[in-house]
Amino acid sequence: MAPAGKGGAFPFALRSAHAEPELVAVRHRVAPGETMYRIAKTYGLTVDELASANGIKDVRALAVGQELTIPGVERNVPVDAPDALAPEADPEPVRSADAPPRRSVPVVARREEPPRRPASRPGSVRPKVATQGMIDWPLRGVLYGRFGKKGREPHDGIDLAAPAGTPVKTAQEGTVLYAGEQRGYGNIVIVEHSNRLITLYAHNRDLRVRTGQKVRREQVIATVGESGKTSGPHLHFEVRLDGKPVDPLDYLGPMPSS
Repeated sequence: MAPAGKGGAFPFALRSAHAEPELVAVRHRVAPGETMYRIAKTYGLTVDELASANGIKDVRALAVGQELTIPGVERNVPVDAPDALAPEADPEPVRSADAPPRRSVPVVARREEPPRRPASRPGSVRPKVATQGMIDWPLRGVLYGRFGKKGREPHDGIDLAAPAGTPVKTAQEGTVLYAGEQRGYGNIVIVEHSNRLITLYAHNRDLRVRTGQKVRREQVIATVGESGKTSGPHLHFEVRLDGKPVDPLDYLGPMPSS
């Protein structure tokens, strides 16, 4: 593998210590009477985010006892077994003929402290800038790590939780500067675009392109994995302008709904 940085495989340096927010995937066992809407609301997610994280196409097809992955919940959320959630009118609950009375949600925070997510959904309170929409989202996932400082360490991109094997697509047409392994980043693809932008896709399970290859917009270039230094399957996505890291959310448009 050619080294990163000056004289290496690409015209900028990657940090040797790749700071990653910890992806915490809480497991939730479906209780009688629960719906996707109720579970998503408990953890501060949308139904679409919960369905995407679990590869569920029909949100009505829940089964009692089924385990769901709840991505993006902070590690320091206390684990309690509270009483049942307050009743509410959500459609099509999971039913069981001989189900016992509904008791508790297996893994949630204390009742007075709902589970906290490291980042809100993209575009919720963010002011619009002129460059937004220049590039496409590489996948549809749960945003749990933002650009900026993570403690003392800089975080040069954003992190999107998604099931392992989810296709990763190019944000714009361009040329693959590098496709291979990089310390900390795992299996990465770096694509150079015509508008001084470079995009980087890290922690992939496998790569579908090679160095020097021309790629079209939204071409599948990899699949989500957990290679490199990471605590779960997700995509680390960076955008660089003239080689310098910039906030991807300043260049991405709205996250696709499907």
